Order: sequence, then C-alpha cells, then structure tokens
Amino acid sequence: MRKILLGIASLALLASCATYKTVKNTKQTVAVEINLNTVVNDKVMVEVNPQKIKEETLVYNIPAIVPGTYAMSNYGKFVSDFKAFDYKGKELATKKLNENSWQINNAKSMDKISYWIDDTFDSKKEHKIYVMAGTNIEEGKNFLLNLPGFIGYFNGKKELPYEISITHPTNLYETSSLINKNTTKTDNSKDIFLAPRYDEISDNPIMYAPLNNVNFTVNGIDVNLAIYSPNNKHKAADLKEALKTMMTAQTNFLKGFETTNEYNVLVYLFDPEIYKFQGYGALEHRSSTTVVYPETMSKEQFASNMINGTISHEFFHIVSPLSVHSEEIHSFDFNKANMSEHLWMYEGMTEYFANLFQVNQGLISEDEFVSEMNTKIGSSLRFNDAMSFTKMSKNILDPEYAKNYGNVYQKGALIGMCLDIILREESKGTYGVRNMMLDLSKKYGKNSAFKDENIIAEIVKMTYPSVGEFFKTHVQGATPINYTSFFNKVGVKSETKTEKSAYFIDAKGQPFISVNSDKKIFFTIKTNSALTALGIIAGDILESVNGEKISLANIRPIIGKTMQWKAGDKITIEVTRDGKLIQASGNYVQPTSESTGLVIEKLPATNPKVILRNAWLKN
Repeated sequence: MRKILLGIASLALLASCATYKTVKNTKQTVAVEINLNTVVNDKVMVEVNPQKIKEETLVYNIPAIVPGTYAMSNYGKFVSDFKAFDYKGKELATKKLNENSWQINNAKSMDKISYWIDDTFDSKKEHKIYVMAGTNIEEGKNFLLNLPGFIGYFNGKKELPYEISITHPTNLYETSSLINKNTTKTDNSKDIFLAPRYDEISDNPIMYAPLNNVNFTVNGIDVNLAIYSPNNKHKAADLKEALKTMMTAQTNFLKGFETTNEYNVLVYLFDPEIYKFQGYGALEHRSSTTVVYPETMSKEQFASNMINGTISHEFFHIVSPLSVHSEEIHSFDFNKANMSEHLWMYEGMTEYFANLFQVNQGLISEDEFVSEMNTKIGSSLRFNDAMSFTKMSKNILDPEYAKNYGNVYQKGALIGMCLDIILREESKGTYGVRNMMLDLSKKYGKNSAFKDENIIAEIVKMTYPSVGEFFKTHVQGATPINYTSFFNKVGVKSETKTEKSAYFIDAKGQPFISVNSDKKIFFTIKTNSALTALGIIAGDILESVNGEKISLANIRPIIGKTMQWKAGDKITIEVTRDGKLIQASGNYVQPTSESTGLVIEKLPATNPKVILRNAWLKN
C-alpha cells in the first residue's frame, strides 16, 4: 500500500493472496447476490446463500482488517438490518456478537442471509479505513467495490468457492481480475464472478464505471487501465504511454521473477470539492491495484506522481509480500490481526525497488536517484529513528508504533538501499537485493510462506555475516544508520548550497512544516530566511495565514497561494508559542534556504567506488 498525505509533502505512507484462474469443482458454493440497480439511502442489499448447512449455529464475519492495510477497518459498522431466513422465508433468530460478526441460530434450516451495506466514502460514521481500501456507492455513476466492505465469510467455510452475481446499470462496465462468466457482454446488465476461496475476494476489487479504459500488453502481461473521472476531466488514453513506459521498465527490471498474466489498474478520481479526504494513494493486489487520487491534478502530475510514484510501488508488491511473505500473511486472519515483523521487506524493499528501477532502466539520472534517497533520509528523521523496525512492524496496530508507520516508505527504503550496497560490496558487484529477493521468491513463491522469526537468519545464511550484523544493529536493533558511510563506498558525497524557496516549501518540494500527534501543523527546525525574518521559530504552531485559519483540510490550497506571493505583498502569519497567540507580519521577501544534498563524485572510471556504484545502480 502507498498512502499520500494531503497538503504537507509527498510523504509515502499488504498483502494479498494470489488470484487463481481456476475454481474448485465442488457442489457447495457460497452464492452472493448484489443488486446495484436498487440503491436505498445510499445503501445496497447483499444476499448470501451458503447452500446446505450442517451446523446448529453459524457465525458470519465481515472483515475487521484486510491485507495491505495496517489499521483496523471494521467494515461491519457499515452493515445494517442483518437477517437470516429459512427455506420457507421465515426469519431466523440472529445475535450480533461484535461490530463485525453475527451468529445465526438454528442454522441447519437456514437458506440465506441478507443485509444492507453503506459505503465509506461519504459516510458520517467515524472510521479509519484508508480511502483506497474504501467503498463507493454512487447511484447510476460509480460503484467501487473493495469486496471486504460488502462480502464476508462463515466460520469454517472461508475455503469454499464463491459465486458473486452482480446486477448493475447497463451504462456501467466492470473492471476486475476476478473471473467473469459474462464474457460476451451481449447483456451488460449482470456479471457473475467466480472465486475459489474468500481470500481471492479480498484480493480482487471491482469497479463499475462508464467506459474509460485502455488496454495494452507489455512483456506478456495484459494491462488494463480504468479511470472514473466524475467531471470527465481525464481520459485513460491520455495516460496510456506513461503507464506503458513505466511497466515496460518494471517488467524488464523484474526479469526472472514470476509476475502475473494480467494487471488491472482501477483509478477513482475524486472531486476535492465534494470529498475532503485527508489522504489518498493505492492498495496492492496480486494482479490489480485500486488507486484514489484528486481529479484536480494535471496529466503531467498524474504521470509523475500517480504512475511513476504510486502505481509503480504497488506493482512491485508482486515480489513482496505477494510472492515472498510470512505465515501471518499467507493465512491471514481477517478478524483477529496477527502482524508480521517484516515491513522493512514488504513496504521498505518495495519502495526501494520503485526508485531503483527508474535509475536502473534509464528513466532518471544517478543524481536524481541519490537526491530522492537524500529526501527519504530527511523525511525519515521526522519519525523515531531509534526504534527497532521489526518491533515496530509486529506492533504496528499499537498507537505508539502506528504513528511511525509512514517511516516504512522512508527508512524502510533506505534499509533496502544499505543492504543492496553491502551485498554488492561483498559479492564484488555480482549480487544485490534484487538477486536476494529473486532467490527468496523461487524458494517460497506465492503458495508457500516463511516463518516470521526465521527469515532474517535464512537471508544471512544465503548471503554474508555482514548482512546479519546490519540486521542485528539497525533493523532488529534500534541504532540509527550512518548513511554517510554507505554513500562513501559508492562515491556519493554531501554538498550544501543556498537555494531560493517558497515560504512553506523548499526548492525540492520539502516542507518547513510538519504535523504533530495532535494533528497540529508546526514549523520544523529546517527553516528559511523569510520565516526567520518574520520571527518564526521551530515548534511554533501554525494558526492562520493572511487571515485564513489553518487545518489539515485546507493547508494544501493555502500553501499553493503562498507560492504565488511576490514583491509588495503583505504577509501575516499567526502562530501559537508557549500557549500564546503571536502575530508575525511583514513585507514579502524572497526566501532562501540551505539545502544539503547528495551528488555523484567525479572520479575515474577505474576507481573502486565508481565500479561499485555502477554495479549498484546499473546491474
């Protein structure tokens, strides 16, 4: 998963089982019916028929947490009017056990259950569901079906095959990696999807929208991009070449890995005037991804941010955790979270690959790549740098650790980078983390799982003792990493210079503000000449800018306005310092800030540092 917080910076905030293209030949199939033509109070009805039941009592569960997310979702809170019926249509006694589970009594006589489902996008209910894992019911226009938000499972029957019948408006077309029996589309009013077990339902979202698709094939993968743009601002065809270029480079980078035969990209573009989402991003699946982004971005921003940033990250999840994963993920418990220790691999290595492939395949320069790594170093220091990564990962649902989750995309990627340099140095350039992940994927693959507590020892055994020391000290241990020592090995050095900036963002797009645990926006130690001239100091809580009160919901457009300031403009910024409101005013001045970046050293081609750097970035 990749989440982007609105307004402050491009801070990149798991796992799904494989999609199989065969369905078990069994008489007992869980039949599900959803009618998208009948929307009542922004809800749709779901009917579930498990066929013949042998148990006296049966429990039906809607997921509390789903693969790919590291927060409790509790989709059950969106269920209402839950009922069970016998074969004569008589209602049976049911009992709600908790927010996500219902018990059916006298289940032997049960024919089916039914309930109404509300969506998460415009719900007034408080919840922590990531928008890309959310659901949308927009009558006649769009239905985003992240299926755990609609369909559950019966205790002891999660391995049964499912048949999902969806009746829908004829002007809307489905996009999904699930098998659809309605292949001819002569009647575009009903689809019947097949899944061999419940995990495949969780792993395969469906989006219904007007046709706005493009298809192409790259290195044997059939790719389908579907976009829902509520105000018709963006066409899938406009992003085809950018997506094709990116996926060609990615699949070349992953040569030798088992990937997928098809990949569906489901993009929901939201209108920020209607939905005040605090964040957006994407959620990975074995052969698809759901993407939620603001419709107000330009074509160029989509190509740069959404495709090369977010979607590229999601596609690399094919490697980890979808092919290399622990037992906690392979046998995922949707209603009792048991988290893995290895977010350094699942998200960190994935994010590292999403950057490395671009320089490896010539999409960006070496200087651009090391600049991005330098940005990640700066971003990682906003989190607790003296925290065991494996301990954080295992306890990520605990609030103490959850607030550091965003670091998996920052320090997690840097862990991957350091491991890569260690491996390249030890192997004299012939073996890196890409080779390591390929070996692990061949050993385990999508159908096998490693033991959480053993995988680091296995990696050390197949590589070098120095890798074990790095894990022990910096991943399992809590000692911060000295990145300078790693960059020195590959001829990358630090360089400080003074650059023009804006009042709130530097020349590289990095902010002079951040968000604390109380969701207050404060000024960081990093600053610029204009803020200093106004008297703003680190720790000041930002209250207003030129009379506009600041919140997380409006900080992004306000920052946009500040970037238009020019000579002659009057500036007034209100902050809270030590509990007192302070007003700082003055005339506009051009802000400058010191920027310490990484640059490639100019060395002879025969220099050992250059040879190691070439092995690191080009092999």
